[in-house]
Amino acid sequence: CRQMAAELRGLDLTGSGRVPLDKLYSQPTSATYVFHESTEYLRQIGALDEGSNAKPQVRITNYIMGPSNCIASSSYFSVCCLSECEGLMRELEQKIRAPTASAEQLLELVGNMSSSSVEAPRDLPEMLVDKLWTIADRHSGKVPLHARLFAQWMHFVFPSECPYPHAVEDPAVLRPSHWSGQRQATATEEERTRYISESALQPEAALGEPLLSQWDDLEVLLLEDLPLRGHKLFWLLLRHGAMAFAFVSTLLGGLRALVRLPCCGNRAQKEKRLVLPVSF
Repeated sequence: CRQMAAELRGLDLTGSGRVPLDKLYSQPTSATYVFHESTEYLRQIGALDEGSNAKPQVRITNYIMGPSNCIASSSYFSVCCLSECEGLMRELEQKIRAPTASAEQLLELVGNMSSSSVEAPRDLPEMLVDKLWTIADRHSGKVPLHARLFAQWMHFVFPSECPYPHAVEDPAVLRPSHWSGQRQATATEEERTRYISESALQPEAALGEPLLSQWDDLEVLLLEDLPLRGHKLFWLLLRHGAMAFAFVSTLLGGLRALVRLPCCGNRAQKEKRLVLPVSF
């Protein structure tokens, strides 16, 4: 997997984490890796970038993590390539120790994180900084770490390590068994040759364009929906009200029990009855 990733990054001349599909199909048969996945397969797993007016490009990380690169699978598990982004997220989680963080804290931490293709420290582009603040404003000042918008932001910060969070219609397309024996997963040599010829007339992607063309404001919270401030106050008041009701109920029950106790005179007679007779 690492060798394949290095091979694909060598074809990425702009550092966008993408390779033009015609360049991928143009690799000679003598190359270490020959890529023959069909456009339908790449599109369904989220590896095909068709958002701009330029020729389609393949997202390197999404392709590497795709089911065609799994070496073994069963009905219970699949052995596939690991994502380097998981290590980056683990580093963030260890430092933040919370499901959310402020944009200021994230900018400081991410700006000092290194990867196989990024050296730290670095100043993030202003456009990405604004995007992170927008995400925080959307969630009452905090950025959910396990949500689609932050995953998308991490993709553009680390395009060669973090996959683009493509919303698939059917999760089954990410399983190797879904593509076993299906012809649409592989493009024939004739189809690849025809695609290369047709792509020669299309313009190349402009530098820096993927962010502008592919940013999507769709949000998906993987853990739980963060309540709005009004709803949060409502549930807080409801919780404290329930606790107060339980306390008052317990207190009233105790008072009723005290009222029902017998008086002091009866207590003396009761104690006298409990004395056992003793014979000598």
